[in-house]
Amino acid sequence: MSIKVVLFDMDGVLVDAKDWHYRALNLALEKKGYSAITRHDHLAIYDGLSTKDKLKKHAHTRHLSAEEHQSINELKQEFTFKVIDETCKPNTVILDTMKYLKEQGIRMACCSNSIRESMTMMLSKSNIDGYMEFIISNEDVVNSKPAPDMYLKAIERMGVNTTEVLICEDNIRGITAALHSGAFVLEVGTVEDTNIENISSAIHKIEKQELPEQLIRPKIRTANVNEMIKGWFVGDFYPSIMKTTVFEAGVKEYKKGDKEEKHMHKIGTEITVVVRGKVIMCERIIKEGEMILMEHGVSTSFEALEDTITFVVKTPSVIGDKYQVE
Repeated sequence: MSIKVVLFDMDGVLVDAKDWHYRALNLALEKKGYSAITRHDHLAIYDGLSTKDKLKKHAHTRHLSAEEHQSINELKQEFTFKVIDETCKPNTVILDTMKYLKEQGIRMACCSNSIRESMTMMLSKSNIDGYMEFIISNEDVVNSKPAPDMYLKAIERMGVNTTEVLICEDNIRGITAALHSGAFVLEVGTVEDTNIENISSAIHKIEKQELPEQLIRPKIRTANVNEMIKGWFVGDFYPSIMKTTVFEAGVKEYKKGDKEEKHMHKIGTEITVVVRGKVIMCERIIKEGEMILMEHGVSTSFEALEDTITFVVKTPSVIGDKYQVE
């Protein structure tokens, strides 16, 4: 078994552009008089979707006609092109990786939920375009990710078997599409994870048949806490830098006066460390450097008395184990 082809997603894998699309779409929505998408919803609901699919889901645009969606989409692309032109630059880590793979005789292509024009512009300004045999955009398939269509199309075009392909992806929709194609998948946290060590190690494990599963996670991987939902970065959820049912961990930031309604966990035990600031929990004032443990069944409200940063650990990780208390 040998890897002959590596396929790449673009945003967050080859180009650090996820936030560009988010900002550009919100600028377009606001200019058209519609509400912006919150950071939380962007991460929890929209990450990895094409713009047209985001507009179909967004509460304030889903009722609009296809023509109105197209108008917003075109304005969003104008903002995106401006950001790309001003911001997109070559990345040494990526370029070294491309050069290495080419020297190894590995063929490459890029498959993204972005439109072709923005893909072409990003790859060109990043100096990556010369390494790609072709690109496949959301305009080239009927069903974009999480459907596997574009990866299946790329594999067919390369003329190889799925077991000869490694796909680099960074979000749950892209990973789902890649897995459903039947290829091996390397999960990337940030652009910095798309490096020689991670890809060569994945290829080595595949060729030595040392893998327990189709999805490969690098031993060293990176992430950005600002791209985690409400600061939670470890637990049985996505996105996370480590997926586990054993515990959850999160860094939470609050402004003075921020509150949470009284709630409890029926299963989990939670520890909150006040890294900076001062809060009220369980009718106690918890100051900087102090921590509080609450067993399951204990209820508390929360109020930040100052601008505050907390570090929270909860065990085990159980989705939905948060209940409002009257």
